[in-house]
Amino acid sequence: MAGRALVSSVAADFGSGADKRLGPSCAKYFCSGMVCRVTDRAVQVHGGAGYMRGVPVERFYRDARLFRIYEGTSQIQQLVIARQALKAAATPAAGGR
Repeated sequence: MAGRALVSSVAADFGSGADKRLGPSCAKYFCSGMVCRVTDRAVQVHGGAGYMRGVPVERFYRDARLFRIYEGTSQIQQLVIARQALKAAATPAAGGR
């Protein structure tokens, strides 16, 4: 639910032009990490069978791993988030002092 709420909020801000950098990076970073944690737990629940080809959870695990790579790795998303946070802190109008 947290990921869905984050993506909905970010999509609204992106559509209005209010935020085209920080929100999308935060959403991608959070959601790609979450899908990896969930699929990792699913493989753990299935035990050795969860790691065997032909078992759906194994495919989900491989697919989930790709979310952290394409459209900017998690490390790139962290850099974008950090740059935007530093910009906001340096701008008095944005609340930084």
